[in-house]
Amino acid sequence: MKNEWALFWESIAGEEEQEDSFETGKLEVLSLEQLHEITKALSQDRKRLNQKLESLNKELELNGAKLESIRLVGGQDEDTLKRINELSDIGQVLSEQLNKLDEKIKWTRLRQEEFLTEP
Repeated sequence: MKNEWALFWESIAGEEEQEDSFETGKLEVLSLEQLHEITKALSQDRKRLNQKLESLNKELELNGAKLESIRLVGGQDEDTLKRINELSDIGQVLSEQLNKLDEKIKWTRLRQEEFLTEP
């Protein structure tokens, strides 16, 4: 099961060619239970990404306050600005990952609904 999950995850989280297979539904036929397990795993991944974003936002806020303090006393702010820019870049990447993950969750839930409404 672990190897099957790894192969499936590679097919949906890999390169664009693999991503296209995910979006077009050209993957193996999955059971309702498999779809449920995939949705559950994707939701857990989404939760972890959200936690990372929350932590990142807290660090951005702290660095923003630090930058303001440094500027008030006329100190050197290059390192703090560099860190803020790094954190912003990381936040952008995490947001993009979250959007892709949301699309995968949506796709998987739609497949579950289709499965349940089949005669």
